[in-house]
Amino acid sequence: MLLAALIGLAFGFIGSIPVAGPIAALVFERGLVGRFRSGVFISLGAAVAEGAYAFLAFWGFSTYLKDYPIIEPISRAVAAAILVGLGIMFARYRSKPDEGSVRKSDSAATSFALGLSITALNPTFIATWTAVVTMLYSTGVDLSRAQAVPFSLGSVLGIVGWFATLLGLIRRYRDRFTRATLDKIVRGIGWFLLVCAVYFAVQFVRYVVAHV
Repeated sequence: MLLAALIGLAFGFIGSIPVAGPIAALVFERGLVGRFRSGVFISLGAAVAEGAYAFLAFWGFSTYLKDYPIIEPISRAVAAAILVGLGIMFARYRSKPDEGSVRKSDSAATSFALGLSITALNPTFIATWTAVVTMLYSTGVDLSRAQAVPFSLGSVLGIVGWFATLLGLIRRYRDRFTRATLDKIVRGIGWFLLVCAVYFAVQFVRYVVAHV
């Protein structure tokens, strides 16, 4: 069980490093504008939802992907929609003088729910964690269904661990940047998310065209 937890922790930590996803972008943006508490709870909510996907992967969710292949292209369409919304919000971002202060919307419950809902509505993670589990099985590692819980808990700790590390680094070095520079960084993330949205949308359209 310890091995499963450690493997889950490693994959959760490493898999969260890219800043291409909506949660990574949100946490990064919160850190840049000094809303660290919100960033922590967003990452915690996202980690809980992603941990649930990791758990499902262990319980043979890949069977559903084989029986219902439409799940994967639909997940790409959902991912594209989420990324478009966040991309537009970030691309139009303009900070305010009191941006770093705690907002009413920055409550722990609200931030947690934001991270949880965005990740839960992005079934791309089903395929991601199924691929991870499949790869582990191919290496000969004994990961039975009984170890689904420690694996998923490990993934939660890994995800939160990375984002806590990221926020800590931002907290330490953000004062070296001017407000204008921080605004440009956030807007740049927005445009990057829009590019990612186009990619997922194209993948969805290709599937539709191929199966019409």
